[in-house]
Amino acid sequence: MFNIRNIILLFSTLLTFFLLVTNHKLSFQENFLFEIKQGSTLQGVANELKNRGHILNSFVFKLNAKLLNADQNIKAGEYLLSTSESIFTLQRKFTEGLTFYRKLQLLEGMTTRDIFKLGKSDGIVDDINEDLEMLKFKLGINGQTEGLFFPDTFFYQKGDLFSSVLKRAFDKQQSIYIGLWNVRREGLPYSSLIEAITLASIIEKEGLEKDMIAGVFVNRLRKNMRLQSDPTVIFALGSSFDGNIKRSHLKIDNPYNTYRYKGLPPGPIGLVSLSSIKAALNPQKSDFFYFVSMNNGFHKFSKTLEEHNQAVLKYQINAR
Repeated sequence: MFNIRNIILLFSTLLTFFLLVTNHKLSFQENFLFEIKQGSTLQGVANELKNRGHILNSFVFKLNAKLLNADQNIKAGEYLLSTSESIFTLQRKFTEGLTFYRKLQLLEGMTTRDIFKLGKSDGIVDDINEDLEMLKFKLGINGQTEGLFFPDTFFYQKGDLFSSVLKRAFDKQQSIYIGLWNVRREGLPYSSLIEAITLASIIEKEGLEKDMIAGVFVNRLRKNMRLQSDPTVIFALGSSFDGNIKRSHLKIDNPYNTYRYKGLPPGPIGLVSLSSIKAALNPQKSDFFYFVSMNNGFHKFSKTLEEHNQAVLKYQINAR
C-alpha cells in the first residue's frame, strides 16, 4: 500500500519529470517559421507540431497548456521557432503573441518605381500593384508621391498590406520634416516644404558634402541660374538610362532637366535622408556657385566659371 511518503515521492518524481520534459530543448535542427491560423485549436497546433516531428508527445504539450491555462489563449500568427525552444518557451510565444516580424527597407534615393518592387516582398499583401493612382488613394495623397516617404527600416507581419507600411513611412516623413521646416533658416528660396524636399532629393544624389552642395544650389537659385544637376537628368531618363550619361541627355526636353530649365524641377527625384533635408534647410553659407567631382568621393568647389572649367579639366578630362 502507498503511504504518504510514497505518494509525495511519486508526485515529486512525476513533477520533476514533467518539468524536465516541458523545459527540455526540442529537436529543431534549424530555426523555422510556424504559422497558427486564425481559429486554430490547441489540439490542432499540438497535432501539427507532432506530425512535423517537432515535439515527441502532444499529450505533454496539451497538459502543460491546460495547467498554465494557455489552451484558451493561443494567438494566431506566424512565429519564428529557434533551435533552443522548449515546450514552455513555445507556449509562452503562442500565448503572448510574440509573432515574427519581417522587415522592409526604404533606402535614401529610392524612386517610386523602386519602392513598388518592394510590394513583392515575402509575406506582404501587395494592394498597390504598381498603380500610382491606387497608392495616392490608399494614402490620401492629392499631389505627387515621389520622395514623400521616410527612408528607414519598417517591420511588418505576414498578411500586412503594403499600403499600411508605406502609410507609416509617409506619416513619419511628414511628422519629422514639417518640424524641421518650421525651424528652417530664414530667407531660403523655397515657397513650400515640398520644394525643400525637392532640392534635398538632388543633394542626396550629388555627394557627401551635403551642406556645401546645398549652399551652392541655394546660391544658384537666388541668382536664377540653372542647377545643372546630372541626377535630375538621370531621373528624367527613367528606365532608359543605361548608367552612362551623355552630352545629348543634357539637351532632352523634360521639366526635370535642370540643364535646360531654370529653378527647381517639378518635384523630388527620390527619397530624402534626414541629413539631406537638414542640409537643404540649413545650407552652408559660401560664395561658391560650382562644384565638380574629384573622383574620390569629394568635390572641388569654385566661385567663378573660369575656376570651375579649370577644375573640370583637372579632375574630369585630364584624369581620364
